[in-house]
Amino acid sequence: MSTRADLAWWQKLLVALKLWRPEHRTDHHAKKEMERPEMPPVTGAYGNRVVTATRRRLVPQRRDDRPITSTMD
Repeated sequence: MSTRADLAWWQKLLVALKLWRPEHRTDHHAKKEMERPEMPPVTGAYGNRVVTATRRRLVPQRRDDRPITSTMD
């Protein structure tokens, strides 16, 4: 017989006779059905184009149109 304390005696009897199986529900199931929080606004370089006009990159990128000049001169 089941030793689950949250079941009544007649529910334990039905489980023992394999006529009924209680719903398996954990915190995971409850959290999965919760309403999702609102997404925060996108700020900074995440999802936006990074502005590199003020500082050149050391490694050239695909969209760079300026020729590579040495910074060691």
